Amino acid sequence: MYSAAILTVGDEILRGRILDRNFQWLSRQLFNMGIEVVYHETVPDKLENLVTAFKNGVLQADIIITTGGLGPTPDDLTRNALTNFLNVEMIYHKEIEEKNRIRFSTRGLVMPENNRVQCYVPENGIAVNNPEGTAPGIFYKQNKTLILLLPGPPVEMEVVFENAKSLIKKKLSSTQKYIFTFKTIGVPESILETWISKLPIPKGVEISYYPSLKGVDIVASAGHHSQISEINGILDKLLNKYTFTRTESERIEEVIGKILKDRRETLSVSESCTGGMLASRIVDIPGSSNYFFGGIVSYSNEVKKKFLGVSQNNLIKYGAVSPKVAVQMAIGIKKNIKSTYSIGITGIAGPDGGTPEKPVGLVYISLATPDKVYVRKYTFVGSRNTIRTRTTTAALNMLWVILKWGDIINYKFEDGGKFISISD
Repeated sequence: MYSAAILTVGDEILRGRILDRNFQWLSRQLFNMGIEVVYHETVPDKLENLVTAFKNGVLQADIIITTGGLGPTPDDLTRNALTNFLNVEMIYHKEIEEKNRIRFSTRGLVMPENNRVQCYVPENGIAVNNPEGTAPGIFYKQNKTLILLLPGPPVEMEVVFENAKSLIKKKLSSTQKYIFTFKTIGVPESILETWISKLPIPKGVEISYYPSLKGVDIVASAGHHSQISEINGILDKLLNKYTFTRTESERIEEVIGKILKDRRETLSVSESCTGGMLASRIVDIPGSSNYFFGGIVSYSNEVKKKFLGVSQNNLIKYGAVSPKVAVQMAIGIKKNIKSTYSIGITGIAGPDGGTPEKPVGLVYISLATPDKVYVRKYTFVGSRNTIRTRTTTAALNMLWVILKWGDIINYKFEDGGKFISISD
């Protein structure tokens, strides 16, 4: 298996002003390419530190990838450090300048002269297209070592890396690793591990678990195709009901969106404790306007009554956080917006507002379909943001189950929630 060293560059990371999400994203991408990250260093914006980091990287790995330090300002020194390390000249690329000038003129601006520095590429290096910014990536091969310089802004880093994948694969004889992923939802990591521990795992197969508030990714890897084929069949039989995709980068909201779009069905939401987080996750997917009609953040009881038709009697008798109110929220938004499906959420995200009868983390999620209405009760634990995120994940899981499997009542949920009769 090939190895990689990742160098994240920037004083802003070392000073805690930004979080280094680039390392996490890159490590995941490389692993799925059969490349193991064995070394990581965060480097300040100083030439001597950067040159030393390149030297350290060569000693550790087959591939060196940097992020950051390709901008137009004096503290952007990564390309200078690379040419210093390689002892080669910088070559000016007129075509990069023309592309950047057009990019600025499209916005009604004149390209500043300091952007010209981004048009330099080390001799014998390859400029990698960056459609999201003015700094191209730089790809270089030194003896047996591959070097890839990526921009720092995540959206630029990701697209340049995707454009550089073919260059990396072309220079590698084989990844020597077979990998596949099950992206699951609604089942805790501990339960998944218990299930899988009882399976006949072929020798040489490695099973890894990557939990988050939005689900658990299970990754199987092996050195031989026969091993991976065998475990693939075994895991598929076990996890099929809880796996929303086998594609590494696909999210549950994207899967739901594809189903709704294909069926020409629509969705609306009414949210209280999640405060628009569910709608945000849905509209984060490009093209969501094809199936998402909209929603209401009904934080107050007055908004619940006025815009969703929640009855004053239910608010007084059962309280805003109750199954009946959740149901009326789902029905109300569905009726007003005229969508195929709707979701109503009410709960207590905390840290205050809980009582012994209704503790922090108590949430009711209602799903209205063309002919039925369901409501489930959850008691989540964690911080305010954790509870809100877990709630949106549970709501999306309910919707996915009804879209994918049709029968939500007989589906074996493993998320700690339970169905509540509307008559309760």
